[in-house]
Amino acid sequence: MTGASGDRTGQCPIALDHDFYADPHPAYRVIKENGNKPTPIVLKTGMAYLPPGLEAWLVTAYEDVEFVLRDPRFRKSIDEAMPLFAAQSGGTAAARGSLLYNNMANNDPPVHTRLRKPLNAMFTSRSVAGRRDVVRSAALETLEKVAGSQTFDLVKDFAFPFSISVISRTLGVPDADRGTFHGWVQTITGDAPPEILRRDAGLMVEYLRGLIRGRRESAGNGTDDVLTLLATSLAEDEAVAQAYALLAAGYETTANLIVTGFLTLAAHPEQLRRLWSDPGLVPDAVEEMLRHQSPFNLSLYRYVTEPVELNGVRIPRGAIVFLAFAAANRDECRFTEPDSFDITQPHRDHLAFGGGIHNCIGKHLARMEAQVAFETLIERCPGLAVHTPDEEFDWKASPTFRGLRTLRVGPGPAPGGWEREQ
Repeated sequence: MTGASGDRTGQCPIALDHDFYADPHPAYRVIKENGNKPTPIVLKTGMAYLPPGLEAWLVTAYEDVEFVLRDPRFRKSIDEAMPLFAAQSGGTAAARGSLLYNNMANNDPPVHTRLRKPLNAMFTSRSVAGRRDVVRSAALETLEKVAGSQTFDLVKDFAFPFSISVISRTLGVPDADRGTFHGWVQTITGDAPPEILRRDAGLMVEYLRGLIRGRRESAGNGTDDVLTLLATSLAEDEAVAQAYALLAAGYETTANLIVTGFLTLAAHPEQLRRLWSDPGLVPDAVEEMLRHQSPFNLSLYRYVTEPVELNGVRIPRGAIVFLAFAAANRDECRFTEPDSFDITQPHRDHLAFGGGIHNCIGKHLARMEAQVAFETLIERCPGLAVHTPDEEFDWKASPTFRGLRTLRVGPGPAPGGWEREQ
């Protein structure tokens, strides 16, 4: 390992493995008991461009995370990061490369600014608010497909198809293609072998390239969706990478929030009863879910351009750094009773959407989408409960996207609710 190899503070790296993906908080508690300082880690599984065996640093304290989000010595450039990934993991990173990753999330200004600028107006709070009726229709339409069922899969039957429908309509993905890309995204954001990762990333590139070329050819016909905006504002490879970033992050995190949010409610029956009896609490409940569950568990990478001392720990030049949003959102120095889950708490400023220049561009859409999802579940599924036993929970092996692969709930909605709204 280069760069960071000379200064690991004498600690044995904490292994981030399947137990961590299922519940990261035991590991975070150990770090907090040792001063909540930057801590060496090793990723036991890979994801996208991150190879298994990657050694890095984990930042967990709220104040430290905020510092890193705004300090220019912690940088993001996928072209500069790939050699660091290879050097700090035994040289396996190169096989994981794809143009998909060269997007705004993996670059700093001036590249980040140029890539993000065309999209800003499409994701303002005002623009998103104007789509609420469309999002509600998508939620009702999705739920109606399981009407009359004793149980249904909250992941596969509601959260993912609903979120895919919303992001597809936002981007302008054809109706017939909704779901085409889902398997590829799951491969890329999970722990697939390199050959499967390369295959599915290549399929995603070609699929998006076809959509972008089609939009460029039909530009000027009055279409104002995001894909058209990307096609007419950026070079083709840039547009493809941007479309991937919006597509993947735009539905994966929101779907996971819906599922883990309901799972947490079910684990706190008094909170579930209170929310189901008072839908006016939904906005506050969603904020508490974002804080308590943090569907973006770890940030995307950063690397250090010069030695930095953070909370008494020297992080060396060339080190890879991850920010633990889920840990920061339960920092007792920032929040009272941080591990408690209380949907009636006054608004608690969380970091679920990151911060600084890399704050999530889709945060207003994600909030509104989650609110609509829970409003619809409350309205259509008054007795909803979890049916999957705890011991059968299957968590996705991803350091970034924390979510279940399946969750049986029930009963489903009574038939006919969707038709009554038409």
